[in-house]
Amino acid sequence: MFPKLLLTWVAGLAVAGSSGNAQTQAPPPDNRIPESSSASSRLSVTETQWNLVELNGSPVSSRSPGSQPYIYLQTQGDKLSGSGGCNRLFGSFDLSGSSLQFHSVAQTLMACPGNSAERESALLDALKLTTSFQVSGDVLLLRVDDRVLARFQAKKK
Repeated sequence: MFPKLLLTWVAGLAVAGSSGNAQTQAPPPDNRIPESSSASSRLSVTETQWNLVELNGSPVSSRSPGSQPYIYLQTQGDKLSGSGGCNRLFGSFDLSGSSLQFHSVAQTLMACPGNSAERESALLDALKLTTSFQVSGDVLLLRVDDRVLARFQAKKK
């Protein structure tokens, strides 16, 4: 009788111990990046006219219609186009996840009034320095490291 009782008691402990482990073990975390994240990032930043509202921490305003600085990232051919407010700008870009780099950025060379040339030069420099971006709602931030180089707002449709 005693061996049967001991065997039953040991079996009960084994069952209780194994069910306790099942309750305390959490499934491993899912550290995979969703495959669609790169595609959704691409869609959120491309095919939109982004109007420049802040450059190197200073607000930017257009003086007259047609002088609004903006960028436009065209998906087909990864082409950059836009305006510095006076001159047209163009180039190409590489986009992967939140990484964004502009290449061969150039502009037309028209004579521009006031400080337009200085602002356009600063915008081109910001584009050349950009390494990443962030989109939140209708706002696009171009960044290098942790610093915001330029802030854009999506043009209202």
